[in-house]
Amino acid sequence: MMILGSSIYPGALSAEEDYKTYTLGEILVLAERAGVKNVAINTEITAEDISATNSRTVAEALQYIPGVRVTMGRKMEASISIHGFSQDKALILIDGVPYYETKYGKFDMNQISIENVARIDVIKGAASVLYGANAEAGVINIITKKAADRASFSGRLEAGRDGAASAYLSHGMKRGSLSYWISYMRRQWDGWKLSDDFTPRVGVVQTGAGRRAKKVDTIIEDGGVRNNSDFRADNVYVKLGLEPSEDAEYFLNLHYSASEKGDPPNIDLVKIFPDRPAFSSFDRIERYDNWGADLSGRKKLTPAFGLMGKLFYHNHTDDYVSYSDAAFDTSIATSRYQDYIAGGMAIGDYTLAGWNVLRGAVNFRLDSHEQRDDEYLPFEKSASYTGSLGLEDELTLLDSKLSVVAGVGYDWFDVKEAETNETDDDGNFVRQVAAALPETMTEINPMLGASFLLNDRTRLFASVAKKTRFPTLSELFGSSGNINLESEQSINYTAGISMAVNKVLSFEVSPFYHDISDRISRDFPSPDELYYNVAEIEMRGIEINADMDPVKSVSFNVGYTYIEAEDVSPGRVTENVTDVPEYKLDARLEYTAPSLGSRIALTVAKYGDSFSQLPTPTDWEAEVVANEGYAVFGAKFSQPFLVKWEAYLTVSNLSDENYEPESGYPAQGRTFWLGVSYKY
Repeated sequence: MMILGSSIYPGALSAEEDYKTYTLGEILVLAERAGVKNVAINTEITAEDISATNSRTVAEALQYIPGVRVTMGRKMEASISIHGFSQDKALILIDGVPYYETKYGKFDMNQISIENVARIDVIKGAASVLYGANAEAGVINIITKKAADRASFSGRLEAGRDGAASAYLSHGMKRGSLSYWISYMRRQWDGWKLSDDFTPRVGVVQTGAGRRAKKVDTIIEDGGVRNNSDFRADNVYVKLGLEPSEDAEYFLNLHYSASEKGDPPNIDLVKIFPDRPAFSSFDRIERYDNWGADLSGRKKLTPAFGLMGKLFYHNHTDDYVSYSDAAFDTSIATSRYQDYIAGGMAIGDYTLAGWNVLRGAVNFRLDSHEQRDDEYLPFEKSASYTGSLGLEDELTLLDSKLSVVAGVGYDWFDVKEAETNETDDDGNFVRQVAAALPETMTEINPMLGASFLLNDRTRLFASVAKKTRFPTLSELFGSSGNINLESEQSINYTAGISMAVNKVLSFEVSPFYHDISDRISRDFPSPDELYYNVAEIEMRGIEINADMDPVKSVSFNVGYTYIEAEDVSPGRVTENVTDVPEYKLDARLEYTAPSLGSRIALTVAKYGDSFSQLPTPTDWEAEVVANEGYAVFGAKFSQPFLVKWEAYLTVSNLSDENYEPESGYPAQGRTFWLGVSYKY
């Protein structure tokens, strides 16, 4: 058994029948080996693993990955963190192509249907420099499916309570060098239920700001079905491929998603600003649309040299409707956000010798953002360029036992334009003016790593990398924006040992340390209350993952992540850091009845305590708000029948625990889904 740290789940090595993994989805696809993946903490989960948890979206699947935390809060969006880093500090890719909203630098991964996903790679700390800029925390690469050599069709229908229903369809076919893959997802519910243990508490509805603000104590959420939690979404994905030879392949990926949803309010505080342009956190997302196209190609030009390229265009539009009341009867403003991303990348791979591979990459993209706070205003605009050059050398020595990877990336960020609206004291539009632009930012990010096979059962690895993140357009030009911001940076250290003790047990132990400097923050005194590069954070911890297969019909996977986060900023009030749980425990147990094929999968994700609010130098008397740790249990019971069919029951939050993954946003209570699936 080879231990390469590529997966902690046994399903990762199972045979693929009705689909193949899209090879162009992997950035390092050109090389026969890619040692850089083995020098960092790297976790893979496959479609089979995802099916066992009955995850419906990528965000749901990620919550079972060690070191990764998924929460639901504002705008009913999923927020992802890696080792305590927020999602905007990680590089999110689909088939190697970046996906995010241009203003905030993050993306709601509940928008991505799991039906189309073959594998998810999570690389923490020391990702390859070939991925490009803004991988401060690491990389999440979602790799899709492509057609196998035979025609395939699969579908699922599910039903739950409170109008909940979902449908998933996919079909793929390959004939000669041509192939296609099509998938569709529909999800909807009228609202989701809180835990039976939820206890209403008094919150505050604040109207206005400053001394004239009116505050009313009231119960914002009274329990039962969560207020304003309805949801509708459709998602379509199409992949067209041409593979004329083993040395060449070309694919066009098209995607479209459209959704509308409520936004359950914070149960502790809702703010309403009635003056023009008005805004309220009693709101709905009446439109949330994404569409785009990715064109990828690979060609082996000589036995020693290969080239891969990608071009992409993604478009996003959403409408945020503010209301003046908790009944959502009176609309006071409709804000619109329009984004697009356009760019490309080229990656070359040259084998200098049998033991030496040199890789280079060029990444470039244009980010455009337009927004208006209400329909009577013109769109404010901002646009920026982000680019990178990466060079990486991999040496394979000592009869392929030792792999050494050294790389360096040169990243740059340049704002092309920015416009802002000016209004008078009554909120009336006066004129649109060009905003001052920040200076061009550049960063050099080196990395070094090594992996050593002691024997065919044991591997050691270690790496160190400097990773940076450029400020987002919101941090530059938002209400607290500062055009003098510079990039954040983190020096990431990782190490580990992977070992197969025997055919029954394998494990990996991986300590890590992140030294974060110039972190963008508003927590320190300044006359203008803007963002500044002032915070210094240290995060140290360890990941421990194990797979156990005591008998053929039973498998058990467990992961434990411990993180100690410390604020070491000059002038800090506390050493604690918000939104970093002390630990996370993941476990999954599967049993398959040998004769009937019945399967039971039990999962648990348990989080330690964390802080959602702490005193800061700008607010010494701020209340300490702690989020208690919680455990979420899930179960899936499935039974195959008539060869190609399967019936199943899934239960989320099996214990019906009342918890708040983000302060003021209670989570769903116990949820049941009945489903039937077909696979041909």
